[in-house]
Amino acid sequence: MKINHNIAAQIANVNLKKDETRVSKSLEKLSSGYKITKAADDSAGLAISNKMRTQIRALDQASRNSEDGQSIVQTADGALNEVMSILHRIRELGVQNANDTYTLEDRAASQAEIDQLLDEVDRISSTTEFNGKSLLDGSSSRTITSNVDGVIAMKASMEVPKGTYQFEITEAAQPAKVEDFSYTLPSSGTSQLVINGTSIELSASDSEESAGEKIVDACSKMDIDVEISGTSLNLTTRATGSNQRIIISQGGASDAKIGTDAQLTLAQNDEGVEGGFSENAKVSANGSQVTIKDNGGFEMLLEIPDTNPAGGDLADTNVTLEVYEAGYMGMQIGANEFQVLNMNFDEISCNTLSLRDGNGQNLINVCSQYGAGQTIAALDVAIQRVSAARSELGAYQNRLEDTVSSLDVAVYNVTNSMSRIIDTDMAEEMTQYTQLTVLQQAATSMLSQANNKPQEIMNLLQGM
Repeated sequence: MKINHNIAAQIANVNLKKDETRVSKSLEKLSSGYKITKAADDSAGLAISNKMRTQIRALDQASRNSEDGQSIVQTADGALNEVMSILHRIRELGVQNANDTYTLEDRAASQAEIDQLLDEVDRISSTTEFNGKSLLDGSSSRTITSNVDGVIAMKASMEVPKGTYQFEITEAAQPAKVEDFSYTLPSSGTSQLVINGTSIELSASDSEESAGEKIVDACSKMDIDVEISGTSLNLTTRATGSNQRIIISQGGASDAKIGTDAQLTLAQNDEGVEGGFSENAKVSANGSQVTIKDNGGFEMLLEIPDTNPAGGDLADTNVTLEVYEAGYMGMQIGANEFQVLNMNFDEISCNTLSLRDGNGQNLINVCSQYGAGQTIAALDVAIQRVSAARSELGAYQNRLEDTVSSLDVAVYNVTNSMSRIIDTDMAEEMTQYTQLTVLQQAATSMLSQANNKPQEIMNLLQGM
């Protein structure tokens, strides 16, 4: 028996300290809910769980990004729905005024309404925004540059590969022109000067000046400019293209002219032009607006000016377009880099719908039966373009909805995996804690017993 060193008490104290440490760790797990609270608990598990936590937060944000994308698409689609309603009304007016029961004044009243409706389409195009970012004015569409001032690519589908595209302007669009048509004032009674089916009544009491005023007033309503020299007329449509025409007659004299569309010659990609047009590319024109369609959904809409802004004729001018992978709206819909959905919002304006040219001149006019018929055809094209744009937006929205669902499932699965690594199994840990507290109590009791052993030596000494 020894006095200086109580080995039994030291052993009990060592075990008690171990039990206290284990109880403390168990309490930490139970109180925090995590079985990894510091790197020492499980360094590999901590590293894995940190990566998973980063991924979960990124996936959550990507899901919110996708929901923002849905809001953007819904905003644009709502605006296009209003544009569609306006186009339906304009077409209705075209059908109404194609009926020959209406006078020029009646049709002019309808044209005034159409002008206001076209202004509203342009207003919607320029003011539709989401969080200050314009959607329908072309600022959120493919970036395209031209080496010739005035040549504008108004639209390029997402299927147009980036690269260089070249073509030659062989002919600029021209208006319809009637030159040096001579009309006569009746010596008695009245006579009819008919322009595009609209009768202008001239009487013997009219002077050249008053007759000219009647002609100018009627032609102005039909978007025709007039130059008068005595009784000789020069008539020019304000818009260009093969849809523009002037038919004028009086008595046995008549003249008829139509405008011409812009014409291009495309450079083929087998001519060493990177990203050039294929041999299957087709060109169609409506005045100064030219549409190029190629394989795989390739579509470009160009505005070719009637004259060269730099001076001179545009005929035989070589044009180079550069199409870039930029300009459209990119939505970060994934947790990692470059997981982006690119959304192209085409410009939807009177210009891109071929209702007005680049100078703001109307391409539709219902002040004649012919013009009303052309308006119906033009509105069919415009409605088809808006429908195509809305279909593309609908595809974006459906994809974003699926993206949100997919991201939410990914968050659930990754969270479940991380939970298995770092979360405490409360039932198992409580069982462990109960065992450890019993051991701690036993160790405390044994330490007390070991501390009492020296008393036996005192009893031995007292018996001397």
